[in-house]
Amino acid sequence: MHNLSIPFLVITMLITACAAPNTSRINYDSNELDAEVAIQRELALKKYLGYKQRLYTVSYPILKSASQFCPNKQINSAGAQGASSSEFQDGWRVTAEKLLGSDNFVITWVDKNGPAAKAGLKFKDKVIAINDVPFDASPIKNNKFYTEIARTQTSESPQVKLTAQREGELVNLIIQQEKICGYPAVLSESDAVNAYADGKRIIITKGMMRFAQDDQDLALVIAHELGHNLMGHIDKKQSNRMLGTLLDLAASANGINTQGMFGSAGASAFSQDFEAEADYVALYYMSVAGLPLEGVADFWRDMAAEHPSNIGSNHSASHPATSERFLAISKTIEEINRKIAAGEPVKPNLID
Repeated sequence: MHNLSIPFLVITMLITACAAPNTSRINYDSNELDAEVAIQRELALKKYLGYKQRLYTVSYPILKSASQFCPNKQINSAGAQGASSSEFQDGWRVTAEKLLGSDNFVITWVDKNGPAAKAGLKFKDKVIAINDVPFDASPIKNNKFYTEIARTQTSESPQVKLTAQREGELVNLIIQQEKICGYPAVLSESDAVNAYADGKRIIITKGMMRFAQDDQDLALVIAHELGHNLMGHIDKKQSNRMLGTLLDLAASANGINTQGMFGSAGASAFSQDFEAEADYVALYYMSVAGLPLEGVADFWRDMAAEHPSNIGSNHSASHPATSERFLAISKTIEEINRKIAAGEPVKPNLID
């Protein structure tokens, strides 16, 4: 005990010797604090749902129109999204129930030209059942209601029966879903200005949502990440890494420690080319979606203003320079416009 008490005494002396503020903290009671926490949680959740609504609004036309480029990766979609308080935890669940106005599954977004809107589904409708499977407020995992939502996306039949409650009355709807690319755009909580594809989804950070304030800029980012998925870049990068790793293993078998050098080199092989290709096909996805392309290259001038270190060419970088991307996008837009003027199919030029 004597040996333990000496370090404890030293620590206590150090803490008491630390410099302290010259004023006292303002006092408030726990009820005031709880009330302010509730207010700020509601503001944060409103912002979060707003980001998701904008993300769905911008991404949906692209995923729908680009379905012609992903014949083997299509899913059914009603063009609507919803949420329930059961998707949130702890105090956030209470906030979500207050904000959604119900502990049911509530429609939080409807594409104005989508199947759900055409069938009569409206924002804030409370979904009671889907295909006669009732809503269940239990956790999402193994929840039959959410399982049914997922099943409708891959069902051979595009038809969905939906029972909703609106202003106290039940509404029965039949929705004929449409095909879209099966790479949903999802929101990341990260504040970093970033977006990426993982071969299954398109992930957009909150930081990127704030940076890409213009919907045209956000559409370019989404279409770019869709390009990574549709062009198989994630699988190609993994394959390249594996080839490099095999060389690392071969070297190791001969007593040479490469420290994973060949694997890393393989993973970065053609990295700038993949990025350039994603930029290229992204413009075609935007064009077939009917989105304007004029001025879209300015996104990279805006990015250069924020990150000037990326302006000049750097062959060791993973991405092309912002100057290169601006010019390549501008040239691609000219290519697309020539095809439209000539009445040619608006499809990317692929190497045979």
